[in-house]
Formats: sequence, C-alpha cells, structure tokens
Amino acid sequence: MPKAEAVKVSRQIVLWIVANVGGIGKTTLGIHLGYRLAQMGLNTLFIDLDTNGSLARFCGLDSDLEPDQTSAALFNRSFTGDYPIQQPQWGNPKGKFQVCLGGDVMLSVALDLPTRTGRELVLKKALKKYPLSHDLIILDSPASLDVLSYTALAVATHIVVPIPMSVKMAGVDSLLQWIRGEGESLDLDPMPLFLGGVPMRVASNADQQAFYSDIKEVLTEQDIPCFPGIRYSAEFENASNRGRAPLHLYRPGHNACQDFEPVVQALLQQFYCS
Repeated sequence: MPKAEAVKVSRQIVLWIVANVGGIGKTTLGIHLGYRLAQMGLNTLFIDLDTNGSLARFCGLDSDLEPDQTSAALFNRSFTGDYPIQQPQWGNPKGKFQVCLGGDVMLSVALDLPTRTGRELVLKKALKKYPLSHDLIILDSPASLDVLSYTALAVATHIVVPIPMSVKMAGVDSLLQWIRGEGESLDLDPMPLFLGGVPMRVASNADQQAFYSDIKEVLTEQDIPCFPGIRYSAEFENASNRGRAPLHLYRPGHNACQDFEPVVQALLQQFYCS
C-alpha cells in the first residue's frame, strides 16, 4: 500500500457511519478515522447530521450557532454552495480535518424534509451541484433512522457500522436489512459498499469476547467484514470533554490509538480502487 501523501487520490469517498442505537461512539469513530487519514495527508470533512450536538464538544467549538452556520444550511432551499465549514480548536494535522456542525437545528430540517419533493436526494444534489474538494466526507446521522438517514444513504459511497457490545444480534441484522432494503427502494446504483462492522467499547472480559465472536459470525454470514473492536477506555471521554477528541492528539502513546488502524487501512485502500 502506497503512502497517502505519495499518491494523488483518484476519487472522493463519502463514508456514512450508521447505527440504530444512540450513544455507541459514532462520533468517536468518525473523528478518529478522519483525523488519522488527515495525519496521512488526506483532506477530510465531517458533516454532522445528528441532533445531539456532540461533535461541537469533541472539537472544542461553540454549539450555539445560527442555522446557516450548521449542516442545516446544506438543506436550505436557497443553498448556493457556501458550506459552513469550521476548524476544530486542535488545528490541522498534515492534511485538513474540518467539520460542519449539527445539533438541535437538525430537528427542524428533519421536520421540513418530508414536505419536499425528492427529499431523500436533497443532500446528494447539493454535493453534486457544489462539489467539495475534500478526499473524504464523513456523514453521521441520527440513530432514529429518520429522513436524514435516507439522505445520507442516498449519497454514501461506503458504510461503516459501529456496533455496541450490548445489542442483540437481531438489532444488527435488522439494521443491515434496512440499509439494503431502502437502498433498493431508492434505486441506488451502485449500492454503497459495506466497509465493515466495528464493535465499540469492547472490554477484555470473557463475556465481551464471546459476544464479539457472535457479532463476527452474524456479519460474516452477510458477507460484511468485522473489524477488531475498539477497546473501552475512559480516555476517549476525557479527550472529548476537553475538546481534544482524537486520542492520537490527547494521548498519542495510548494503546487504543492502534485500534482504529485496521479500519483506516481498509478505508485508505478504497481510495485506490477503480
């Protein structure tokens, strides 16, 4: 695999991080993947479609913003390509890591979208009409799988599924079926590629390890890779509470930093696939 900074990326990837339960680490996963790739020289934009507003806290940014300063701007009927891009307080690594913040304002977007023709395609059309120069766009949407999730599905080229270590297998299976079923309903061609499932907050006890094996089996049956889990560590919360979310920045020597590498490498490889 060539180093990212040594090769001109041949295509843009839109990665949707999707889960059907909240509070499992979608934002944590997205920030670490994006930051790590930015360290390698790629430019990343994290577009937050979620309503919980955690991205602002993770980035040390003000969450009290006007709608046109958030991701809601992309869904405005009069959007003209003025993306509300912000820079996290912790600055840039080698490449850019930038964000468009979500939060409570996305509730209003979710209420308005059903009144619009082609509501599922609003985000896709905005990104097509006003292309971004970033190599990687990361999308985080609500766990409620509402209309904002449909807009993410419609534009995504790749999907990664963070999986909590307490969810029943039926929950994982139903999410995967929902994605495939709704993708067919939207007549997506090609369908987004499942990059894989990522067990989150994995403890080292025997019960957790057994559950990880069950998750891997379910994903394998659906031809979806299962990555090694992201271990549980209080340092993730400590870093985000201090507005310095990437553990690579907050605790660069922490063993958990390496947990993201299999996903990073799998994602990096996709930039060079035809």
